[in-house]
Amino acid sequence: MTSTEERGVAQTPAADPELRLTAYVFERAFGAAPVTVRRARGGLTLLSGPGASLAVALPWGATVAAGPGEDGTAELFSMNLHGEHFFFNEETRPDDIPSWAEPAVTALRARSGPIPGVRLVTNGELPAETGLLSGGEMACAVGLALGDLYGPEHAAASVRDPAHAVSLAAREAHAVLTTGDGARTMAGGPVPCDLAGAGLRLMIMDVAAAATASPPAPLPGLVERAAAALDAGDPAALGPLLTEARTRQGVLPDRVLDAALDTARAAGALGGLAIGRCAVALVPMAVVPRVRAEVTARLAGSAQRPPRFLTVVPAGA
Repeated sequence: MTSTEERGVAQTPAADPELRLTAYVFERAFGAAPVTVRRARGGLTLLSGPGASLAVALPWGATVAAGPGEDGTAELFSMNLHGEHFFFNEETRPDDIPSWAEPAVTALRARSGPIPGVRLVTNGELPAETGLLSGGEMACAVGLALGDLYGPEHAAASVRDPAHAVSLAAREAHAVLTTGDGARTMAGGPVPCDLAGAGLRLMIMDVAAAATASPPAPLPGLVERAAAALDAGDPAALGPLLTEARTRQGVLPDRVLDAALDTARAAGALGGLAIGRCAVALVPMAVVPRVRAEVTARLAGSAQRPPRFLTVVPAGA
């Protein structure tokens, strides 16, 4: 019998805790250990332009535990929604697919041939309420798991989301430049983005915004300018470009996003914009404590709760 321990995926002491936990939940849900456990990094798209995007991989993403199931049916179990179950087959109507299962269904539909018999436990590692992740990381993890179960030809074959491309091409201290025509997105290769070496961090400010910010309107040449600056070893130049993109977002859906970004810049951030329901800024390490303190003070009494802060650098696979 094949187990995750034999595969060396989830039940070894050195394994990531998210892998072990997801494998454990699979065994509790289905009565047997998963055959494979796969993880994909989340991709954070910082800048977009006509036919190009610049994104970085986050330390968090999605973990999927998988094993064989009844032919023609995919049984999905969500760790994030208290064990919600969903059964998917060829007769399932699009309106019947819950939003949490849509990325997994995308991966299932992307494979060639009929829907395989598979059982999946999905584990998103960031709250959906942040709006940071697109679901590309979950589709990527499911596609990789299907490849483990049924061969590489059954992995997700279509990549339409820059974040999905980043999940596949994540590389430490690098961003990923993606290009595409809107129907298919392809990783154009890694771009140096050594924020740690430059003494910089991306600060994600979860300010509990009431609505999701729209992506900036595409600005021709913006992504290329950012990639050129990174290639030249000048990651600090990314800050003003983020602010330039912010000016293309129009009126943000919640004033706390504007307040957080304006306060962060006044406290020393090099620039930023709204992504999902969060404010994201490029911040020198030396002023991270000051930015946190001043944003917290500025939002006191106006935000639904105190802001939560994450500081990150581009993660590897």
